[in-house]
Amino acid sequence: LLKNALINLESQQSERLLLGEVDNFHRCRLVIYKLRTLLGESEQSGEESSYDELANEQTKRIPPFTLILDDPAGNSFIENPNAPLPDPNMSLEKYFRTPTQDMIVGLQPSRDATEAG
Repeated sequence: LLKNALINLESQQSERLLLGEVDNFHRCRLVIYKLRTLLGESEQSGEESSYDELANEQTKRIPPFTLILDDPAGNSFIENPNAPLPDPNMSLEKYFRTPTQDMIVGLQPSRDATEAG
């Protein structure tokens, strides 16, 4: 059972990288390492080391960026990888919605609706 799980995880590693799922790649790599240790196969194959090189290359290609998320409805969720500790790379700014934003999310009737009764 463990050997089959190991084979399945390893077979999809290159696909994870090609799809840009670098975090999943690293998580699965850790599970693969632990499975290999349990099965007594702790030596790294040449194919696995090439995955490591490809993952490092993919990670280097991602330039630093800033994501500004303005969500007046409050429906968005950004996962904190450091939970339950605060994320040092994230700043949160709470604010009151403007009347226009209220109208956009359906919390205030439009002028046409008000005039129509």
